[in-house]
Amino acid sequence: MTETVLVDDHILLSLLLDDEPEGLRPMGSAVATTGLWYHRLCRALADQTLVGSLSRRLGGIDAAVATDVIASVVELPPTIELVSLRELGWPMGELASRGIRLNLLSLEAVAAARHLGAEICLAAADDNKPLVNIARRLAIPVRRLAATGLASAQRFPAGQSVLDVLDEDRG
Repeated sequence: MTETVLVDDHILLSLLLDDEPEGLRPMGSAVATTGLWYHRLCRALADQTLVGSLSRRLGGIDAAVATDVIASVVELPPTIELVSLRELGWPMGELASRGIRLNLLSLEAVAAARHLGAEICLAAADDNKPLVNIARRLAIPVRRLAATGLASAQRFPAGQSVLDVLDEDRG
C-alpha cells in the first residue's frame, strides 16, 4: 500500500462527513484528491437542480452536519491535499501524447496518482472502467471502497436540498 491515497468525490464526501471508509488507508497515510473531483463535490452541494448520487447522499444529513460539510468543502481541511493543474498540466499532456485516451477527469486522476506515487481509491458506485484499465496498465494501484452511507442521519423533507435547509435555519 502507498503512503498517499487519491480519493474520488464520493470518498471525499465520506471523509468530510467524518465517516472514513474502513480500510481506506493505514495510519499516517496522506489523503489527496483532484481538482475535478473536488469540483464535482462542490457542484453537488451548490447546484440545487443537480440530482445525482452525491446530492442524494447530501439530502440525508441534518442541518448542523450540512453546515460543517459545506464549511469543510469550501475550505478543504489541510489534511486533504488538492493537487493543482499547475503540477499536472504537463504530465496530463504527456499521457495524452502517449495515446492515453481518457476523459479529462480520469486523465487528471491518473496524472495525480503518478505525480504523488498514490493509490487511487474509487467509490464502489463509481464504475469508471477506462480509468481503472489505464491505471492498471500504468501500474497504478486502484481499489474500490464502499462510500459509507448516512443511515443514521436525519432525512430532509422530500424536494429539499442541503442548501434549502441551511437557508431556512439562517432564516
